[in-house]
Amino acid sequence: MSKKQITPEEYKAKLEIKKAKSEHFSKIFLGSIAVFLSCVMVFSMVSISYTIMAGMNKGSVTSSGNNVQENNQAVENEQDDPTADWGEDVVGNDPAGENTDENENNNANEEKKPYSTIPEIVELFNTAVNRVKPEATKVIKNYEKRTVNKLELPSALESMSDTFINDVMKDDTEPIVYATKQEIRDNYIVPNQDYSSKLKASDVEKAVCKDNGKEYEVYILVKSEKNPSAGSGVGAVFDVIESNELSEKAPAFLKEFSTEYYNCVVKVNIDKETGRVTHANYSTPLSMNIVVNMLGTHSVAVGVTFEKDYTIYYE
Repeated sequence: MSKKQITPEEYKAKLEIKKAKSEHFSKIFLGSIAVFLSCVMVFSMVSISYTIMAGMNKGSVTSSGNNVQENNQAVENEQDDPTADWGEDVVGNDPAGENTDENENNNANEEKKPYSTIPEIVELFNTAVNRVKPEATKVIKNYEKRTVNKLELPSALESMSDTFINDVMKDDTEPIVYATKQEIRDNYIVPNQDYSSKLKASDVEKAVCKDNGKEYEVYILVKSEKNPSAGSGVGAVFDVIESNELSEKAPAFLKEFSTEYYNCVVKVNIDKETGRVTHANYSTPLSMNIVVNMLGTHSVAVGVTFEKDYTIYYE
């Protein structure tokens, strides 16, 4: 039986149908690839976020969407001075990072005030805060605030940024009580360590100790640091995300991950009679730069600030 012959008009119509089907498939395919890539990116970011959460004392690293600054300003805004309201007695380290001269901030004709130099303030702070874990009977984390300062995503993910922020970046407003020695050790700063501070005077940018009668109010600004590690620098007194450790646990498509901490401030109240810390507040702004290699190289820049507030009891 001979094959049916088609007319030129029928042949042209078949070509148009084939072309239409091909274009339709291409749109679906390209759309699927875009969705897949977006999912990969979001998965990597969420994985990173939840890894951060585990490292940041089991709290989610989130903030409400309205905390994102509308102008998407640079994370490290040099105009922002966290010490602006600390008063006139603030003492700073010299640019070389050496300890401040004990007489530098005191007039020759005035009697030297106690805890008026960075080494003295750091010693007071370390001694007091390192008594929390062995001596406290209860520590309450009053809250953990998380603010997104910067969020730069590939264009394919921009529409998903609100979901990322709202779902992953919420504040912890419910107080958490740590009532055993083990809970306090594992959850109070620095988590999972026997110490709360290994801070050195050379790590400090500025500091001040105020005497309010019954208490010393200590304020310390730690020097900025890229990719800090626990136990030194910023990591000597704050929770830090260790980029090397995180990179080892991350998916293979995560090619780069780096952090930079800046304007990190710790404030504590120390009872003068007992020498114990009764209240502590830790603020750690940082920027995270992420590079993902999946169907191309894509960069993500995230700037966040964590603020943790604690009340400490000893009876």
